[in-house]
Order: sequence, then C-alpha cells, then structure tokens
Amino acid sequence: MTILDKMIGFVSPTAELRRVRARMASNVARRVLANYDAATVGRRGKSWKVSATDADGAAARRQRLAWISRDMIRNTPFAARAQHVIASNVVAAGILPKAVFPADSPLAIEWERDVKRHFDSSSIDADGQSTLYGLQKLAVMAVVDAGEVLVRRRRRRNSDGLPLPFQIQVIEADFLDTAKEGATDRGGMIREGIEFDRLGRRVAYWLFDEHPGSTSTILRRGGASKRVAASEIIHIYRQDRPGQRRGVSWFAPVALALQDFADNQDAKLMQQKIAACFAAFVVDLDGGSEEVVGGGAVEDDPISSIQPGAVYHLDGTQEVKFATPPSADGFDEFSRVVLRSVAMGLGITYESLTGDLSTVNFSSARIGRLEMNRNVEAWQWHMVVPQMLEKIALWMLEAWAMKSGRAEVLDVVVTWSPPPLTMADPRLEAAAAKGRRALGLTSRQGEQRALGFDPDEVHREQLEDLVRDAELAAAAPKPDTTDTPEKGQTDE
Repeated sequence: MTILDKMIGFVSPTAELRRVRARMASNVARRVLANYDAATVGRRGKSWKVSATDADGAAARRQRLAWISRDMIRNTPFAARAQHVIASNVVAAGILPKAVFPADSPLAIEWERDVKRHFDSSSIDADGQSTLYGLQKLAVMAVVDAGEVLVRRRRRRNSDGLPLPFQIQVIEADFLDTAKEGATDRGGMIREGIEFDRLGRRVAYWLFDEHPGSTSTILRRGGASKRVAASEIIHIYRQDRPGQRRGVSWFAPVALALQDFADNQDAKLMQQKIAACFAAFVVDLDGGSEEVVGGGAVEDDPISSIQPGAVYHLDGTQEVKFATPPSADGFDEFSRVVLRSVAMGLGITYESLTGDLSTVNFSSARIGRLEMNRNVEAWQWHMVVPQMLEKIALWMLEAWAMKSGRAEVLDVVVTWSPPPLTMADPRLEAAAAKGRRALGLTSRQGEQRALGFDPDEVHREQLEDLVRDAELAAAAPKPDTTDTPEKGQTDE
C-alpha cells in the first residue's frame, strides 16, 4: 500500500480496500496481457478496434452497412455475383416441403390439392409476384445485402378463393422502427423496434406501413409505426454471436476490399486506354512553320486530347519525340489475390465468384466445393429452415385447419428438403459413392441424403416408373405369332 492508501484508509477503510483491490487486479491483468502478443496496446496494435460492446452494440451502424452493400450490388459486378451465388446455392429451385402422413391417410390427397397448389403458385405471395420458392430466394438475397429480412403473414378469408387462406410478404428490415426504445407498460423492453417481454421473448415488432425511403413516405414526411404481434412476423438473420438480436450485412468484412478493387479496376481500364495512345509530338524549334504534316494550319490548342496513333505539332524548332505510355501489367495476379480474399470472407469459392476455372482441376475444385457446400448446408439448416420455413409450416397448418375445419391437420409433421448439392464431376462423384457403398461405409439412403435428395421420394418415383413401364408394356401391340411359310416353300 502507498502512503496515500494509508491516509485514505484512516478516513475510510472501505475506500482503501477498493483501491488496493483495483491495483491488484490491474497488476494481474498486465501480467496476463504480457503473455499474448496479440493483446499488445502498443504501436503494432493501433489498427485494432477493441470494443467491449455486445453484438448489437458493435453493429450500431448496421443500417449504413446495408446501404453500402446495396450500392455495391447495384454498381459492382462481383458483389451482385456473390449475392446471387449464395442465394442460388442455398435455395436453387426451392427448399421443398414434405408432409408425413399415416398409411392410406386421406390428408395426403388434400395436401397435394391445397398445399402444393398454394406454394407452387403466386397465391402464396401477398404481392402476387412469386411462388414460395421465389420468396425463399428473395429473402436470402435480402439477408446477404442487409444482414436480415422480415416476412409478414397476411391472413385471408376462405371466401378470397385462395388454396389456403393466408399469404406472406417479404419486406426489408428498413420497415423496422429502430427509434422505438425503452420500457413497456407490461414490464418488457423495446430494443431497436423489437419488443421483448420480461423473460426476453419477442412479443412484437414496430413496423412502418411503407418503406421509409419510398417517395410517397418522404413526401408525407414519414409516418408512425404500428405494433405487430411477433406471431405474424418472421425475422431471418445469421446469428454470429450469442444474444445477437439483429443481423449484419454479409459484405461487412469485404466491403472495403471490393470497393478498392472496383476503384483499382477503373484506374487500370484508364491506364490501358492511355497505354494504347501511342503518339508522336513534332516540336517546331525554329518557330517559323505554321503548316502541319498533311497540310492545314496549327490550331491554337493543338492538344485537347490524346488519341491513338496521332501526331501532334507544337511551337518552336521542330523535333520529333515519341510518347512513352505507362504499362499495365500485373493486374491479373492482383485481381486473383483480392477476389480470393473476398470469396473467402463471404464463404464461397473463388471459382463460383469469378467464373474463372483456369487454375483448377477435379481434385481442387471438389475440395473447394465441399467446403462451400458445408457453408451452404449451415445456412440452410441453421438459418433458413428453422427461422423461416418451420414457421411458415405452422402458418400453413393453421390455415389448412381453418379451411378444412379439421383440427387434426395441426398434428401433421412437415419437413423440408433442400435442393441437391452441386457436384464437381457427376461421373466421378457417382463412382466414388458406389465405392463407398461397396465397402459398407454408407447406404444408398445415406448417399441420397448427402446429395440433398429425399430417399422416400426417390423410392416412390422409382416404383412409379416400374409400374408405368409395366403398364406401357402390357398396352403395347403384340407381334403376330401365326406360322408363316418357310423360305422356299409354297402353298399346294
């Protein structure tokens, strides 16, 4: 203890104890940090942005990130390509629903008639533009650019003539009134427009009727948000940290690299143009000639622009000098390095981002694709299916029970089948799968599931094919089997 500690302790022993404890904790922290170079607070660590905030505190400017990402998608081809690659691989033709029924259940027929008609048509879309599978892709694309998206249920009447009396609407997270903050009358809290109860469960979302950035909203100088029950809203985002309430744009780690690359690409294009401008300058050293090669007077401003193959005449004693345009080499390697880091930050392969297959063979393409497939499966099963599709299945069963008047449909189990994963070489992949089965390392059903197929569906279709082949064979005309005279014989 220092003399000051003893003096403070004479007046307040409690304050003295706090000072001593704080000093001891600080000394321990210094000794611990000293063992890790990455924990340095010196010059080498000045570029780190150390923060003790939670996930949402660290993403306080997520809205600006969303705006930046959308601008890149509009104007940067690789950003637009990355968004479509992720959405197309996660959804492809669609993550399909499958209902499990008891044997010979009449509900199976109703499922085929109502549910598939509703999901496979634009009846499911409140805006009347897409099927459920198109809305799946639209939602994933919004998650990639803004980090999150909202799906709202729109209840309908049986008299509206829809296969099922409900629709869904995909809306951007901009509809969320993030200015709504504070405690509620029910003892809960509102955080960035999301209302939680005392137990931390989501109970409501505060939403605007129109997008805050739409022209009509701006002309009306905004509008008040309304409380919408959480049972009517699906909030989809990739959760990167525990306790995270909202998502962050997937372009956040690579936005600066992509923008710098786009700027560098523009500069390289201009450099290439300048490099193509090989020109000769004729300087009149005597200053007496006003004629140019080919005739004609020298203009007052002879060099307003540089053009390829031009010869420019200058004042003064004549002398010919050739321009030395800058070279534009090394851009290919630079591009590969930058775009590989961008692809890695987004969780996709360099080949899928750029379409450049010049440096890969089957083995390298397959290894890279396997890693990307793991990311795709994680996005499907940890985000899209649990956050979006399972809740849509509950809405579907509620609407189905409302239309049919049969409560037992609520007990139907609905599962989802993602699209088959892309194979680097189908022929070699099939041979490898056959080898694994021969060695007893997997089963036929296991291989089917690994590729994203539903074994029950495949088996049912195979049986249907066999039945159809047998029916066609039975209906085919029979060949004439009557005896015919052998060659060389004639009738008597």
